[in-house]
Amino acid sequence: MKTESKNCQNSRLIRSFGRIKSRKLSDHKNFLLENFLPKYEIDSLSTVDRGPSTVLEIGFGFGDFLFEKAKKNPEIFFLGSEPHLNGVVNLLAKLEKEPLQNLKISREDVRILFQNFQPEIFDEIFILFPDPWPKSKHFKRRLITAEFLDEVLSPKMKSGAKLVIVTDHDSYKIWILSEILRSKKFFWTANSKQDWQNFPTDWTETKYQKKAAKEGRASVIFNLIKA
Repeated sequence: MKTESKNCQNSRLIRSFGRIKSRKLSDHKNFLLENFLPKYEIDSLSTVDRGPSTVLEIGFGFGDFLFEKAKKNPEIFFLGSEPHLNGVVNLLAKLEKEPLQNLKISREDVRILFQNFQPEIFDEIFILFPDPWPKSKHFKRRLITAEFLDEVLSPKMKSGAKLVIVTDHDSYKIWILSEILRSKKFFWTANSKQDWQNFPTDWTETKYQKKAAKEGRASVIFNLIKA
């Protein structure tokens, strides 16, 4: 009965991300999926030695940010969730050239993945450039809502944990800010506009962030703390 209930709950989730797969995979990329994904993919943190702190990136895209963070911080355990197969393969290609022991991957929707996780395990969560779903009829698909923050993320984060959200989409910037202000579990640390315009000095720009800058779209960063 528990399995049936869980499957029923999952079937009601509105998908917040776009395509699962885009370009056709080459023979080498299929090789990576068959031989490297089993080494890095997990569905539970209970079997992983996580070390002193645990960091999650939700929707890691092509893995640029996640890979660099894990590479520069070997003492920290990193987990990335990404349903898009081509992005997963891109990260696996990086790991093929430079294996990392402190990085694991999940292809599951994070809302489902979290059902396998115990409470209060994450020290920091990154959500970089979530799909803005710009058409008003698709707003219901936007990932960032007060309910998602308070009911999904908050229970899995330690008290005082950091949540970082980044977007370049003007409409979504306003949306995210309004949802942050509705949240009862997180508070925004910004004191001036520079606090959401300036990125950390050790920040790794993603492929998408570079593209947005080239096309004249300014990215903003929301730094939140779990109460």
